[in-house]
Amino acid sequence: MALVVVDFQEKLAPHIEGIDDILKSVVKLIKALKVLKIPVLVTEQIKLGKTVDVVADVVESKAIEKTTFSCFKNREFRGRLEGLNTDRVILAGIEAHICVLQTAIELKKAGYEVYVAADCIGSRRSYDKDIAIMRMQSEGIRLTTSESIIYEITESAEHPAFKEILEIVKG
Repeated sequence: MALVVVDFQEKLAPHIEGIDDILKSVVKLIKALKVLKIPVLVTEQIKLGKTVDVVADVVESKAIEKTTFSCFKNREFRGRLEGLNTDRVILAGIEAHICVLQTAIELKKAGYEVYVAADCIGSRRSYDKDIAIMRMQSEGIRLTTSESIIYEITESAEHPAFKEILEIVKG
């Protein structure tokens, strides 16, 4: 399993509806998945600036620059994802109806099991996000939330990292 964090960038993020809540959710997701040893890949669309500080501060990997809207059409991204030897990908990012949607569809076509954390995606306009979610559902992409993902991976309050995970989620 891997988490892909798509284009949370300085020039785009301020224009995304509900960005503060989205950023809180994605930071919790990143922190929890790092505790659970799930790798995180981050992308940046050219010309949109660097990854916002609140996300960059919790991610350790260098962002993958891309010109394509679908991350999967970027050679470096594909190589890094394939190097993780996983068949399951969780997506978070902006904009939901462009880069997240196209990435989800391409990953699904390539045989990956794709999950989208709906509370960790956004668009400038809510109807664009709503339509993207409907489209993802129709394409067979699994929609969920960050907390659902975290607890599904953790499986039990007996997990060795449960207390640390609980602190992150409560945070």
